[in-house]
Amino acid sequence: MKMKKILALGLSMAMVLGVVAACDSSNDTTTTTTAAPASETTAAAAGNDDTEETTAAPEVQVDEEGGLVGYTDLGAAEVANEGDKLEIWSFNTEVGELAGQYSAVQFDYQEVGGGNQEAYRQALDQALASGDQAPDLFACDADYAQLYLNSDNTMPINSVGVDYKDLTNMYNYTLQFATDDENVIKGLAWQACPCGIYYNRSLAAEYLGVSEPEDVAPFFATWDAFLQTAKDVNEKSGGAVKAVSGTDDIWRAYLGTRTQGWIKDGEIVIDPVMSQYFDVVKTLYDEDLTFKTSQWTDPWTNNAANSSTLTFWGPMWLGRYSLNFANEEANPTAGDWGMVNAPGSFFWGGTWLMASKDCDMKADAGQVMYDLCISEDNLKAMAAGGEFVNSVPVMTEVANDPSFAIDWLGGQNPAGVLLASASTIDNSTVGPNDGTINDLFQQAVGSYLSGDIATVADAEASFEANVKDVGII
Repeated sequence: MKMKKILALGLSMAMVLGVVAACDSSNDTTTTTTAAPASETTAAAAGNDDTEETTAAPEVQVDEEGGLVGYTDLGAAEVANEGDKLEIWSFNTEVGELAGQYSAVQFDYQEVGGGNQEAYRQALDQALASGDQAPDLFACDADYAQLYLNSDNTMPINSVGVDYKDLTNMYNYTLQFATDDENVIKGLAWQACPCGIYYNRSLAAEYLGVSEPEDVAPFFATWDAFLQTAKDVNEKSGGAVKAVSGTDDIWRAYLGTRTQGWIKDGEIVIDPVMSQYFDVVKTLYDEDLTFKTSQWTDPWTNNAANSSTLTFWGPMWLGRYSLNFANEEANPTAGDWGMVNAPGSFFWGGTWLMASKDCDMKADAGQVMYDLCISEDNLKAMAAGGEFVNSVPVMTEVANDPSFAIDWLGGQNPAGVLLASASTIDNSTVGPNDGTINDLFQQAVGSYLSGDIATVADAEASFEANVKDVGII
């Protein structure tokens, strides 16, 4: 399989989407189980509405006939349904909820694996291998989607009637991610997941002396600025408040600035950026500039609600659903957050829809792809609810709308921040096994921080050996 290039990482979690609604009753759903740093930033980058217009050109290149440059277009097929009813599988309820709200297609829906990604993959692999009861359409998380997109188990989107000319407004990285070795597009995503830094406005006011996005942004404009901010906040609070909860909070922002993937010519490649990451997190760890939590643990989640942690880093779904910044009952700090850009552009997450090789409901499969991922009206409706959708013009319009505001971000319009990040994401480094490789790298980092491994060189050697041990190379 070819190595895709993504200057931002593939994540290791199941996405939760914005703007979801219950499935239509006609569809059957079943479940299978300090002083400011000297660096400056613009108000637009900080997400301030009182700025010059934020613009971004579509990232896909289009030829004179309206086709996509760099992709193999097989031509949209004339398709028909040969089965009884479209069957959709996913690892949670999101696709079914969106399809129920935004598509008139009738479908059966299975949430497979009870939210467990590994169980979902095992069931999906078994169904695809045998062909028995295989879904027509299924969803995959970014962490492993390429294993299916770049395989014979999925068919080109052209084969279910999708025309490349309808994809020209999408973020290019979402299409690059979804191609096979022949540059044929095999799947579509309805959302892009650019990231920013969520910051607690009250803590910023107390320890940074400012609270508005355009004023907070310089404190995180560079990695040096971030480190200084972490030190200042820790000192001023007597250690009671930290800039980040754990060292892994900044992990994806570093991974997103690489220029090389993990594997090249059958060998492990460690981009110099990742060696720098060792140094930064060592400083954070040794100087007690974090609470030494791990993401997705209770202490990490609690720190988003107890006014002890200045920032959390990620896309819209992280703040809204995982950290409950929109729910006062779950998080007393809800509404007291803002967003600024990270030192480097990165994305986290995404879900791709793809048709299986056994799809016998091609017309309906293609229609659902269109309704969720292409329809401008539907994408605008999703964006109005806070989703960062996979459309450059829709998100540019949102970014430039002075009336658009997110209550749980203190009335800020975060689209400018996220648009700036999304417009510079360049798929260049993610490969099909990155979920496993990323976990092994983080294990090596953890051993280095704890002192079980003495040097960066030893940690990198341990990481390389572990990748070989699991059989990836």
